[in-house]
Amino acid sequence: MQKGFATLEIILITFIIVVIFSVAVPNANRMIDRVALDYETKKIYTDLRFLQSQGRMTHMFDSHFYTESETPITLIVYPKRYILRNNSTSEIHVEHYFSHGVTASEKALAEYWQIKFDDMGKVTPAESGTLKLNSRLGKNSYIIFDSVGRFRGGLTDE
Repeated sequence: MQKGFATLEIILITFIIVVIFSVAVPNANRMIDRVALDYETKKIYTDLRFLQSQGRMTHMFDSHFYTESETPITLIVYPKRYILRNNSTSEIHVEHYFSHGVTASEKALAEYWQIKFDDMGKVTPAESGTLKLNSRLGKNSYIIFDSVGRFRGGLTDE
């Protein structure tokens, strides 16, 4: 009796492994792409909520009078990153680069897009807009702003 594997058995096992990997690798790429897009959407949501709360905190009671000040922080979105910058000192609080393959765009994409909130938590200027995050495999995530200060959105399949 011979010990070991026959050539045909090795070829068959190799073929089975190749078939399994040919199915698993594209699914893994799609999953990684979707997770990266979901992470970036949640990260920008978190920073937008922080920015909105900072805008609401600019008007405080001081001896029953409002003291008005400018919204302290602005979110500036570039195609590959975004920053949270202090308006008065131009100091950068957060600089976040998007994950590999994720880019940001807007309907009328300029060099960058600024997002500020006023003291009532509304987006200034009071225009609605859509921030679109794109993944490298063509998935999109939208964040839609309205003039009341709400923003909503999430992943979409296209």
